[in-house]
Amino acid sequence: MNLRRLLRPGRSRLLLLIPFVPALLVACNKEDAQSTFGTSGPIADTQADLFIFIFWIAVVVFFLVEGALIYSILKFRRRGSDDSIPAQTHGNNKLEVIWTIIPVLILIAIAIPTVKVIYDQDGPPSDQGPVLEINVRAHQWWWEIEYPGQDVVTANEIQIPVGQWVNFVMNSDDVIHSFWVPKLAGKLDIIPGDVRELAMKADEPGFYFGQCAEFCGEAHAKMRFRVNAVPPAEFNEWMDSMRRPPVELVSDDAKAGQTTFAANCSSCHATNTWQGPAARNERTRLAGLRSAFLDNQEDATVIAAPNLTHFGTRQTLGAGLIDLDMDSLMEWIADPDDVKEGNRMKDLAAPYRNDSLSSDDVRQLAAYLLELKPVDADAVVDAPSGGSEGTAVERGAAAFAGSCSGCHSTGSNPIVGPGLAGLSTRGDDAYIKESIVNPGAVVVEGFPNAMPPGFDSTFSAEQIDDLIAYLKSL
Repeated sequence: MNLRRLLRPGRSRLLLLIPFVPALLVACNKEDAQSTFGTSGPIADTQADLFIFIFWIAVVVFFLVEGALIYSILKFRRRGSDDSIPAQTHGNNKLEVIWTIIPVLILIAIAIPTVKVIYDQDGPPSDQGPVLEINVRAHQWWWEIEYPGQDVVTANEIQIPVGQWVNFVMNSDDVIHSFWVPKLAGKLDIIPGDVRELAMKADEPGFYFGQCAEFCGEAHAKMRFRVNAVPPAEFNEWMDSMRRPPVELVSDDAKAGQTTFAANCSSCHATNTWQGPAARNERTRLAGLRSAFLDNQEDATVIAAPNLTHFGTRQTLGAGLIDLDMDSLMEWIADPDDVKEGNRMKDLAAPYRNDSLSSDDVRQLAAYLLELKPVDADAVVDAPSGGSEGTAVERGAAAFAGSCSGCHSTGSNPIVGPGLAGLSTRGDDAYIKESIVNPGAVVVEGFPNAMPPGFDSTFSAEQIDDLIAYLKSL
């Protein structure tokens, strides 16, 4: 075969594919963040081993079939000017039996380990210690995370202990999603109304990238999350920290941002689930927001949104999209659509619809959110938040932002509970106090009796007075 024949038009086009071969091989690099070849857990290990086993069977079949094909083409090709018709074979029982039995044997060889893996991975093993259960609820386009029975709620970042089995119990709030952490386990579709479970374990500490793997709308490609596997002692410390109150705000920007947050952001985002009653009520609160959005989508101003409790301890922003720092957070607050197209924050939140969010507001909100961190374990904190400085209204605003804003807006729009604008015209101090310390005594018509009891022990008498002063100012 001379060079001229090799470079015929059809073959020269094939040569253009050669530069893409290295790129194809690079895509198989097991060090990539979402590579299924660089596994870090027993579920992913077994799935990768099964894939490699089937891959080599496929390689053998490929070379046998293609080798036979090439051999036949070369052996029985037309030679010279010989135009005679070769001998024709019409049926060969022996060959037909062989090429039927061989594929059956191949399929059996593939099916046996595949079925075994499917059954072996149907839930965590029962003989390898306690299993940590985590509830995951998919939303367009973020992840709600709850540790049931632990009073811990967060979003988009999942903490797990290294070496312990975890069972994810999953559901969807809207459309079909798919939960996938490539280095730890295969993906599982999440279907609205259908509870699905997926078990996995991390053998090594580290951040593992996760992704929604089922098209779910405009921001699907940016619906990410992180799984942070840490040593058990560090995990226990994190769990404990999520149940501690936030540190006292230090900067003036953060204090101003707290007020701005309470007035503009608290209708959708909660920052108070460090408190047990609020954590246990968070699913009800988010369901109420979802229902309010569906009831009137054209004019909706609220929707279920990520929990921001102790937000300053997180590593990422925008559902695992970008690293969290002051600049990225300000960019997100100023124009969330510019960072993550399709998210509903800019369409629904009043400050964007009214164009009332100034650059100072953006900076102050970012400062406030970044200071949302838990106090040290040995710290003694009597107040839920805010400290003792400022006027009664200012102290009450801080208490409201930390404990009440998850269910009540400061406007007229309802969340789980009614909006509190103009509350002073609806009842006197005694009525407001009774609603705080004994919420089941008077339930506003049309709302569930969902407010948890116990705020008389959460707040001191002075803090309740501050809260009443703030509510009367709305």
